Amino acid sequence: MTRCHLLSCPNEVIVHIIDELLPEDLVSFILSNKAVHCASQLVVRQHQTLLKQYSSIRFGEPEDIGDGDKFDGNHPLYLLGAILQNPRIALYPVKIRVGDYEDEQEHEQGDDRLADSILFTWDADIAALGTENPWLSEQAQRQEWAQHLLKPTNHTWHLAILLTMLPNLELIKLADLSHKLSKPIREIVWAIAAANQDPASPMHGKALANLIEVSLDPSQTEYGANLTTYTPFAALPSLRFLHGRMIEGDDFRYEANPQGNGHERTIPLPLGQIEDVNFTYSAIGTDAWQWLFKFIGQNLKRFAYDHAEALSDYSADYDCAGIVKILKYHASHSLRRLELTANLGVTGTMDRVTGAFYEDYHHQFVGDLRAFTALRVLRLDDMAFQMTREGAIARLIDVLPASIRVVRLLREIKVGDPADLFVGLAEGKEEFLPELKRVFLEGDYILRQGVIDECKAVGIEVIGPCLEIIGT
Repeated sequence: MTRCHLLSCPNEVIVHIIDELLPEDLVSFILSNKAVHCASQLVVRQHQTLLKQYSSIRFGEPEDIGDGDKFDGNHPLYLLGAILQNPRIALYPVKIRVGDYEDEQEHEQGDDRLADSILFTWDADIAALGTENPWLSEQAQRQEWAQHLLKPTNHTWHLAILLTMLPNLELIKLADLSHKLSKPIREIVWAIAAANQDPASPMHGKALANLIEVSLDPSQTEYGANLTTYTPFAALPSLRFLHGRMIEGDDFRYEANPQGNGHERTIPLPLGQIEDVNFTYSAIGTDAWQWLFKFIGQNLKRFAYDHAEALSDYSADYDCAGIVKILKYHASHSLRRLELTANLGVTGTMDRVTGAFYEDYHHQFVGDLRAFTALRVLRLDDMAFQMTREGAIARLIDVLPASIRVVRLLREIKVGDPADLFVGLAEGKEEFLPELKRVFLEGDYILRQGVIDECKAVGIEVIGPCLEIIGT
């Protein structure tokens, strides 16, 4: 058999080969040989143009999603039309940021004309994305999707279809997406997650196979976004980072329906591989956390949750011990950083029996953390160490795991003497907390100099920006 060296081929053949390469392989190939490099200049320029224009995409109102994105199409139909015209464009998007979309968002007249033009030009192809969609199982379901896709105001339906067409997507940031509008996205992502979890599926790895981060920040809504928007994303085996702000997951709905709140599909999925969960200014109940952790898996390294009592419109009470119990089951050997804080908005009530006045903060004793064998950094409200409503405080040495290195305490509820936290620490540090190096006190703490000196003598630094030191 006669061998034919690549360089003996005509330039037209070499260019055709280069044109078929994936974007991530193109640069390596053209650098392998000077002749190939010279023959590929046109393809390289086209590649650089597509990379610059489509690698980072944003939809919606620009002020809601920040700067730095090259593709400023206000409507997902713009990208959908571009991909139908040039399918290679689908290989370039790595980041998608979605701004504020209302049910019937008003557009400028030029935007409406362009959306209508795309639908007029590609109506059959866009309808086929619904009727012939392999991610949709039933004929009636496909027909419904086709009808929605032909309406220019159905932004989330177009966005959901785009998620099935962008194999190299790594980040999705949703600045504002109501629970109602997220329905088509959840439906599609459920199907993608099921396929990506099943190596035998013919659709395995065809969509969102490289997605590693999802972030939801409903900055334009008063009450926050529903946790169920996250659930199908959490089931994706590639996902590593799950972040959000102003997220709600109330206990009542999840307790009444273990499958979520009636909108989710039940799919027997293996555990995911999420490493980082960070929810700030959110109100998520224990039952809702329990539901989400069915998909998060047992590879979690960081868990940060800041509870906002004022955000909750349902029954999402803060339960520090309940969250820790869930984490013990799912991440006791992997968790390295734990942050649990709460903005409870302290008020007062009168005890009916004794007539005593109490602050309504519900003491939140975190419980024994020694099961977390890999935990390095801990950030908690000081009330997490209050064992009783009257203010009895647990000692650090009786709660913390031997692996802990840094403890950060936030002065949320001023009950009890903070010095009680450090009782026995100097004597038992070497045996029980050999790795502990620093205790950082956030807020208005008052400690005696003697407590700080005892800790320093055994290698523990006690510091704080507002720490007041008194006496000896």
